[in-house]
Formats: sequence, C-alpha cells, structure tokens
Amino acid sequence: MPKESVLSEAEKESFQIEKFIFHIIIESEHTPVYLEEVILDEKQNEFFKMRFRDISEGTQFIFKDRSKSDFVAECEKLVGNAGKNFIESSKKLAYQFKNVHNKATNDGVFIAALVTVAGNRQLILLLKLEHKKVYQYKTHKAKALLEEIKNTFVEDKKAIQKAALIDISDYYKWDVLATDKTALHSANSLTEYFSNFLDVVELETATVLTEHAMKYAFKWAVENSSELDPDQEISSYKSRAIAYLSNTNKFDTEDFISIVVKDDNVERRQKLAKSFKAFLDEKGLSGQTFAPSKSVLTKRKTKNVRQTAEGIKIEWEGDPEDLNLNIPTEKDSNGYLNILIKTTNIRILDNK
Repeated sequence: MPKESVLSEAEKESFQIEKFIFHIIIESEHTPVYLEEVILDEKQNEFFKMRFRDISEGTQFIFKDRSKSDFVAECEKLVGNAGKNFIESSKKLAYQFKNVHNKATNDGVFIAALVTVAGNRQLILLLKLEHKKVYQYKTHKAKALLEEIKNTFVEDKKAIQKAALIDISDYYKWDVLATDKTALHSANSLTEYFSNFLDVVELETATVLTEHAMKYAFKWAVENSSELDPDQEISSYKSRAIAYLSNTNKFDTEDFISIVVKDDNVERRQKLAKSFKAFLDEKGLSGQTFAPSKSVLTKRKTKNVRQTAEGIKIEWEGDPEDLNLNIPTEKDSNGYLNILIKTTNIRILDNK
C-alpha cells in the first residue's frame, strides 16, 4: 500500500544526486538556452544535496491522468533510461515549463536532477530559480554561472520560486510534492500555470487537511503524554491547534508547530517540536500549504470530552485553565485524580 508520509529525515539524508543539469530561461526568448552538461565537484554536489533536502516538502498532488500527460510521459522516459534520456528529457521539461506560462516569466534557471533515495528509489527534482544575471552569461561559462547559482542560494533562498519532487512509481500516495513561492498570498497552493505544467490536482481538499491538522495535534499529544509538560492538560495542544487554524489564512508547518508546542522548558520544547514534526512527516501533513476551512471547526469537533471511571462526563472547549478547570496528570497518594472545577453557578439541564 502506498505510503502517506512525506520524506522522512532519514530519506532526505540518503539523497544521492545521480544526474544534474540546468537550462537558462530568459524572459525575452521563446526557448531556453540549453546546456549539455554540468559537472558538480564534491563541494557543489554536497551543496545541492543540502538544498534539495530543504525543499523536499510541499503540498501533495496526484497526476490528473497519467495516460494523457506529456509531463508524465517525459518523466517516465527520464527515469526509465536516465543514461540515454536525461539531458533530452530535461530540455523538453524546461521548454514545457517556459511555454506553458502565457505571461512573462522572470529570468532564471530551470534545474533538473535525478536523485536516489534510500539507495534504490529514484525521484525527479525540478526547480526554477530566479536569477537576474543569467542574461550576462554564455553557455561556455556554465561553471561561472553555477557559482552564481550557488551564491544566490546562499544569499536568498526566496530565489527558489518553484520546486517539485516527483515520484513516478507508486511507492508514495502522492505523485508530486510541490512548492510555489509566487502563490504565497493566494488561497491556492500553486499558481495555475505551475499546476498546468505538472498536470496535477491536489491530493486532498483544504477541508480534509484542516480536519487532519486538528486531529493530529491531539493524537500526537495523547501518544506522547508522558513527555509533555505535566502542568498542561492534553487539550491545551488541541486548543492551540484550533486557534491557529481559526486565525491563519494559510497553513505553514513551522508556524503550526511553534503555536501548538508551547513550553517554558526550552530543552523539552525543542524535543517536543522535533517529535511533532516527525509525526506530521509520517502523517503526510508536513509541507502542505492550504487555506484552513473554518467551517470544519464546529463545536462537535473542537470540544473536549473526558469520562471518569465512575461514568461522569466533562465537556468543554478551549484551554481548561481559561474555564477554571484543572485536570491533573498525576494521581495523589491514594491513587485518585483530583479534578477541580471553580464556578459561580451550576445549572440543572433537562436530560430529554
């Protein structure tokens, strides 16, 4: 069964670059300036492996129709015989990328790489890097341009405008992990032309992803309850997740983790944040970009419910401290959990 997760840290660490090339895209020219070969030295190879790890998360997509997609056909050809087809396929992909854009596209380079993960699985990595200086260079100065690209990566990671990691096999549930910085202020995770180039649709809707984000925060807290701040009730983590989803216009994994994992103990907070990130990686939520669906955050889904051994139910929304509710995490010397509720009034409800 295909894996739902994004790439784990171990998978990212195992990246090996098998093939690498870039082609120059100039706004005023109809076709890219194609290069035939780019040789990476050891230092450059390690540099790009690190950058590829940085961008190997994104919103999950599936191909619209594999059998009718020119993009998929080219990717399959590339992976099928990289020794023979890599350069030619990379040129065709660069051309498709340039020409599917019906408006002006900024000068830059289109990088294509074939990477091996965990020693055997092959993934295709494509990215567009904005680079205003490319027009100054001729193809015989590819080495100089490569140094400029490296410098641009170091100086400004925002120069990476679009990135896609493609799995042509059926190992993962997704076909493409994609990131599009130019869609940053849009409700959509990708610009229309980038999604058209990749020939993809989102794997899951914003509604489903919103539900997952809320559920995963609580599930992670329950599974790791022994590691959490003993002064915080588990519902506090769910409450902060709901607050984030209610108040943000676009989901960001790092922001979500920093809001959910609050702890005055710096060492424990860092450990928990790492644990939560690994959990979100496993569940496939890391790197996803979506506009949270507020309609999902109904009282039925956001409320917290606890039941005592005696069958007494306690229901509430939000942080228990804000409601004068204290549910301890440790038992007293007699083996009891002493739940404390402070209130100015108790109302008798009709049990119809």
